[in-house]
Amino acid sequence: MLGERLLASLGGQPQILTFTLDALLARGIRPQVVEVVFPGGNPVYQAAFRRLQREFTRYQAYQSIPLQACSLTDRDGHPLPDLLSDLHLDEAWQQVRDRVRTLKAEGWRLHFSITGGRRALGLMLYAAAMTYGSPQDKVWHIYTPPEWLAQVKDGARMHLPQGTVRLLEIPFVPWTAYFPGLRSLLEMSPEVLRRLMGEGLDEETQRRCARVWARLTPRQKDALRALATTETRAEAARAMGVDLDTLDSHRKAILRVCRAAWPEARVDLRFVRRVFRLWLTATNGLPTLRGDFQEEMGMETTNFSS
Repeated sequence: MLGERLLASLGGQPQILTFTLDALLARGIRPQVVEVVFPGGNPVYQAAFRRLQREFTRYQAYQSIPLQACSLTDRDGHPLPDLLSDLHLDEAWQQVRDRVRTLKAEGWRLHFSITGGRRALGLMLYAAAMTYGSPQDKVWHIYTPPEWLAQVKDGARMHLPQGTVRLLEIPFVPWTAYFPGLRSLLEMSPEVLRRLMGEGLDEETQRRCARVWARLTPRQKDALRALATTETRAEAARAMGVDLDTLDSHRKAILRVCRAAWPEARVDLRFVRRVFRLWLTATNGLPTLRGDFQEEMGMETTNFSS
């Protein structure tokens, strides 16, 4: 394990982060890194991050702790201005989820601070903790007494007397640490989840999927099925029993056919996974997510009771 890392949502009130960090330090918890998550195109949030940078430079207790930014962007790499549309929420969730997954794969023990910024961003961190977290991780919320709120607003005070702010541990269940079969469902984009919950694929999308499928060779169909049911190219290659170069050759051919079918869309591997995972599950004999989940849940239940 690399050590402990504080991952915090950030809005326009930078003192929320310093209050949280001060309370953690008072408990003897010293993160090796502090990372803040915020929509990168919002000038208010940018100013809050600059205020934190100054504090981490001048405040003695912080000077050995690196401060990093996880600046959220849209799918084209442009900084997100805020989280006020379904599209921006979907894009932010995918990045938050991917960031937490990466940090856990690297071996970090994570402390999630969910008080700052948009409530939606805090909820995303909480959901990511449930998706990728471990029992050793913690989710934190802080309570600042009302009599202090006016004095600290907008970073007017970045620290308060010890014990003033209450650090509250929020219970959470790291579901996939116990039931790995849930991950395929929890990792789905909100768009796919909405469809699974009843919206379904529209008829035009179904027709395009069928046209793509008809134009693929049998081995390319195997590759598409593997790519649609795994999360990485390496996993897909293992599922097919081929090396990455062979898989990539199939992937490029699949993308060419898909781009011809969706000339108006930005078709990349993420798009292909999202669309064909649902289409194959619904129409082409792929084991359903529910069936996979029940099978894996049964395996895990057996392991727990043994």
